[in-house]
Amino acid sequence: MASKRHLIEVDETTATRLRERADAQGISVAELVAGLTALSESPVEISAEDLADLDRQWAAIQSGQEATIPHEQVAQWLETWGTPDYKPFPVK
Repeated sequence: MASKRHLIEVDETTATRLRERADAQGISVAELVAGLTALSESPVEISAEDLADLDRQWAAIQSGQEATIPHEQVAQWLETWGTPDYKPFPVK
């Protein structure tokens, strides 16, 4: 049985990003959106041990005991995802 199709309007930037991401994965934009929708509806399970570890890490960051990376550096790196310029994040 064929599913009913709907036209959804998005801005040009979003449309371009969806097409690029779908192309990179070798799937259609409809498949990409369906996958993202399913992913957003899936609950994330985390163990009590992992949650406690995250709490310890956050406390270390808040107290200044653990260094962080400036937002601008992370944003620049994220912009390289899916491009020939992509490289693993430099670890200090």
